[in-house]
Amino acid sequence: MANLLYVLFLAFHLVVGNISQCPNQQLINESLERVHIPGAAIIVVNATDILYQHAYGYQSLLPKRSMDIDTSIFPLASISKTFIATAVMQLVEKELVDLDTDINRYLFESVQRIYHPNYPSYSITLRKLLSHTASIAVKPEEQNMQYKPGDTAFDETLSEFCFKYINPNTSNWLPKPPGSVAFYSNEGSSLAALVVERVANMSYSQYVKEKILKPLGVDISKVGVRLSDFENTEDFVKHYAYVFNTTDLERLQQVMPQLNFTPVSDNLPTWLHISNYGFGAYPAGLLRMSANTLSVYLRMFLNNGSSILRPRSIAEIRTIVDGGNIPDYGLIGNNNSTQESPSSQFGLSWYWQTMSNGRRYLGHSGSMLGMIHLMLVDETNSVGVILLSNGDINTRKAMAEENQEGSGACTKCSCSGWWNWQPGNSACGTCGHSYSDHK
Repeated sequence: MANLLYVLFLAFHLVVGNISQCPNQQLINESLERVHIPGAAIIVVNATDILYQHAYGYQSLLPKRSMDIDTSIFPLASISKTFIATAVMQLVEKELVDLDTDINRYLFESVQRIYHPNYPSYSITLRKLLSHTASIAVKPEEQNMQYKPGDTAFDETLSEFCFKYINPNTSNWLPKPPGSVAFYSNEGSSLAALVVERVANMSYSQYVKEKILKPLGVDISKVGVRLSDFENTEDFVKHYAYVFNTTDLERLQQVMPQLNFTPVSDNLPTWLHISNYGFGAYPAGLLRMSANTLSVYLRMFLNNGSSILRPRSIAEIRTIVDGGNIPDYGLIGNNNSTQESPSSQFGLSWYWQTMSNGRRYLGHSGSMLGMIHLMLVDETNSVGVILLSNGDINTRKAMAEENQEGSGACTKCSCSGWWNWQPGNSACGTCGHSYSDHK
């Protein structure tokens, strides 16, 4: 079975390849159903207009409620990270921060400082945080426990979260100096958001509303992070996962016992409804908005910053850090790996990906329990596509078992696999080995 990212890339090509005519909606519907995605919203835009938009399936299975481009509210998962880069570049334009200055200068902490314990002379900078090259690596089992029901994750401030996981007294660091390797980090991205919070003297979530979305004409009452940011949650797209047997359900409950998984049916296989949840690294994955609202933001990017960023800032975001010469830690840090080049090339929060047909796209994917998304622009920055869905890439173990494919523990190293996969990468986000190496 094709994994969910494959289906979304398929939908991307179906839409972009048929801009002049109605896309094959039946094929998209069948593709989504085949990999158990209840619903999706697809929008294609250029710098000024919406070229195509369509909602597929359901935002809720019980009760049945159709997906809606304008009103269905998604958590954006890692697409949220692109807003961090926008916020940082706004501060760069005002000369309030510099991309290559030690972030401790902007955190204004008299006692606590952030640095790599083994390489204290190597500065942690905004450029390194936004390009995932700061050598920050929180263990997967610790990341899993960051997920908490409802808004309880916000009992801890962003500052408390960052200093708990990213400080020289923890083991959450790679054995490589900052700037020498790439390793995807939600915590590193959230630390960049904390810099925004400290320098702007306002909460990061409020900054995004007031300084990014409101100037673009967005109704910020329909945007938020916490559940309590919204008057009601009826428009929230529900999180779903699909399980084939009791073993899969028990595995999910074992890995994240703090969350509530409710079977939609008493008979297996079935959907699981995952109740709303949050996590401390909220800037990296928990912005909530509709597909239509996100399209306003994407059109800003295609329009070279519109009214909120200068064209040179968009160019900086698009530029691959260090010319693409920084290797992925998973690929060079494992003696069994024969690959030498990074699987993705990072700019600032956005990353470049090359498709099988040789075409290159810039954007960001996003996956979290019960959600999987893509936001891409073409190489010429002339057209962009948004695909938001309430499917779940983290149930690939169950789907792989159905087809005798692997996605669990790695057969070449000690990586536990499954929960550690990074969206957008062709290799495991922890060890760098391929999908087929994870059994």
